[in-house]
Amino acid sequence: MKTAIAIDSLLLRDDSIFMLELILNLFPNSEIYTIAHKQGGILGQIETRPIVSSFLTHRAKDVSVFKKNFWIMPSAVKAIPLHPSIEKVIVLSRGYIHGLNLPDHVEKYLYVMDWGMINQNELGWFQKRFAPFVNDWREKALTKYPRIAVSSETLKSYLELPNADVIAPTYRTEEYPFVRDEDHNFLFTHQLLYTHDLKLDEMRSVLKFFTDKGETVRVLGPEAHLEAIKKEFPQVEFGGDHCEATSALYSHQAKAIWDFSQAFFPAKAFGGLATGRPVVVRDLNINREYLTNGAHFLKDFSVTSLAAIYQEVENSYLSVDRKVLRRLGLKWNERLFKTRMVKFLS
Repeated sequence: MKTAIAIDSLLLRDDSIFMLELILNLFPNSEIYTIAHKQGGILGQIETRPIVSSFLTHRAKDVSVFKKNFWIMPSAVKAIPLHPSIEKVIVLSRGYIHGLNLPDHVEKYLYVMDWGMINQNELGWFQKRFAPFVNDWREKALTKYPRIAVSSETLKSYLELPNADVIAPTYRTEEYPFVRDEDHNFLFTHQLLYTHDLKLDEMRSVLKFFTDKGETVRVLGPEAHLEAIKKEFPQVEFGGDHCEATSALYSHQAKAIWDFSQAFFPAKAFGGLATGRPVVVRDLNINREYLTNGAHFLKDFSVTSLAAIYQEVENSYLSVDRKVLRRLGLKWNERLFKTRMVKFLS
């Protein structure tokens, strides 16, 4: 059976790309359909497959193409041509690609990973005028799929899909090795902070709090926009944006991992747990759903809230059971994801 796998974007590596690769392994001869593809931007087996994309590909230097062309997203998706030989389509949607025009005879499976790939609060005034139309289109597009799975109970409730299966996402667990207590002499001397989804004022609040406490802080993640912050806090070590394996090296010796990303799955937090360290995250429904132990939830970035969470970490970081945190970190592993996805697609 000729199979197509659709995904919103092939512009940079993120958690959705890893899950695409896992599903490609299940369908070795499948084709890929996407809204925008930057050739060479995604290395590995993905680039070896036939890739069909929309006309937005010609404008796509990075993910900002989706915000700039938000108003024509429905047209771009509906215009993607599906090859007549395709008999089965598996859609990994982050909120838009599931609007593909699909013939009635094609087997259709939809896995909604995310609904907020585009932050509509950051759209310009012109693009916002089209938000009701675009949102109505993508909500109605859900109705043409007889089989739907979502990435969380939180998303299932938000989309009002009572009959949808819930298949937890996964992440690269093999990139987070575990060093046993008897094999290390870690002193846990620093706080590890990720920059992902941190606004400048939020980051400034966290770094000021840490430096006032005399903490050693190491920062990982995108930093091109942080030149002013670097000058303001010269004592902070900025390590850049690296792969999971490099993150693990920093995680092992951290008092805690502070990850304030707002993703459809708390992969970086799980990576921290997998190395046996506690994590601090935003107090979001998705984090509450998945992070059942070893996590501290920050409500806001006020000094009072930061101080309360900081004290929780200080009181417990030396006494946490690293093996228990490791097991929690590996709970949603690749094998479980593939097993549940095979069952869903069968």
